[in-house]
Amino acid sequence: MSHFKGHEQTGFGGALKNLGMGCASVGGKLELHSASQPRIDIDRCKGCNICVKHCRHDAIHLNENRKAEIDYSKCVGCGQCVALCQYSSAVMGENDTSERLNYKIAEYTKAVIMDKPHFHISFIMNVSPECDCWNHNDAAIVPDLGIAASFDPVALDRACADLIIKAPILETGNRLSDAPHHDHLEGCDKFHLMHPETNWQSGLEHAEKLGLGTQQYELITV
Repeated sequence: MSHFKGHEQTGFGGALKNLGMGCASVGGKLELHSASQPRIDIDRCKGCNICVKHCRHDAIHLNENRKAEIDYSKCVGCGQCVALCQYSSAVMGENDTSERLNYKIAEYTKAVIMDKPHFHISFIMNVSPECDCWNHNDAAIVPDLGIAASFDPVALDRACADLIIKAPILETGNRLSDAPHHDHLEGCDKFHLMHPETNWQSGLEHAEKLGLGTQQYELITV
């Protein structure tokens, strides 16, 4: 069972993300994040200290110019600073991409479910912009859309994504409702709007190539 939501590195987190990342060993989780150490765009950094306060690994500090700096000997690439930064100063490093992380997640998912019976349920409710692993988040971006289920995790993720893309924006002061002309965002790719440097389609395409399922689906309403 998975909570479907946005994600700052993969675009969204659904069945594949929870299987590939959630079922990985500790060593596997470190491998999945190993190339995603972020960097600081100094010109955008305001020295607000938020990333410093919330880094669980004490890997960020402000230098003499009150600009954030990352100690890569301590950084585990968890991406919390990327999720927290309000000024787009903390960004994914050049050594990793959203596509590469999504490829890894698809491959880990295949290892998890290979030769095993599996059935997947996703809760498309309280669809928050960020991953659930943080102790903070923004307001939900769309109304609760219900629960979806499938034997095919790829089709399930695609169906959930399509439902959210088609849904209207909630008027609750979330990051999308504050966007210009947000009344016209119904039917747009909300995941890319929230996290422009991510590419959620890449994970589904790679999972499909690996034989994990298909992006083609029939939506049956119960």
